[in-house]
Amino acid sequence: MTTRGPLPSIVLSLSGHDPTGGAGIQADIEAIGATGCRACTVITALTVQDTSNVYAVQPQSPDAFLAQGRALIRDLPVAAVKIGLLGSAGIARSVAALLDTLGGAVPVVLDPVLAAGGGTDLASEQLIETVRAELLPRAVLVTPNVPEASRLGGGATEAENAERLRLLGCPNVLITGTHAPTDDVVNRLYSATGRRDYRWPRLPHGYHGSGCTLAAAVAGHLAQGHAMESAVELAQRFTWQALRAGWHPGGGQHLPRRDPPGR
Repeated sequence: MTTRGPLPSIVLSLSGHDPTGGAGIQADIEAIGATGCRACTVITALTVQDTSNVYAVQPQSPDAFLAQGRALIRDLPVAAVKIGLLGSAGIARSVAALLDTLGGAVPVVLDPVLAAGGGTDLASEQLIETVRAELLPRAVLVTPNVPEASRLGGGATEAENAERLRLLGCPNVLITGTHAPTDDVVNRLYSATGRRDYRWPRLPHGYHGSGCTLAAAVAGHLAQGHAMESAVELAQRFTWQALRAGWHPGGGQHLPRRDPPGR
């Protein structure tokens, strides 16, 4: 007779499909699995992309997206949600409706994917306004990089942008510092208790899917019951290790290796 351990917590990933596997849904599945959780997924958009850039985004029908999401949450005990690339304001509104169906007790991590690593703009002003109005109030953590925080917050400084995002309803803001001109990467968590800095040695390459990896890993740790600061720290450590072990199979950015700890 086989003895099985406890069943894994389930994290619902709502994100785009990246054919390279570096970012998007596949990144979420790998990162969530590495935390010991199980991913279920609804694709927000198909993309035309490689490791260098995104060339086109083809959003799902909002109705089809919402129908699939509701089918999942009727059937599975979702313990956390991770949101990535949205693709359209209609999808963003459908995500908000899905979160309302799920209920407010489930932690939601929002990775506001506004631009591709190669520079392609992935968010219209209508989508950004919908994220501000509909998704930030429903999330417990938002994980923008410095340019994304500036675009969402509209303030003059990082601290001002973080405060504006908190005032829009998201209690925790983790601003990642890969785009800042510093020797180390400094990520900053802004919350009701103040600011906490996390410093990581800067790695030598550009990486495709680092933000997806981080946000999905945080969602996995929250699903397992970790407090916010613990989940954020564990997810950063995992992400840094995945980037350090990354490889360069194509002509653009490096891809993370999201192996579970110990492999």
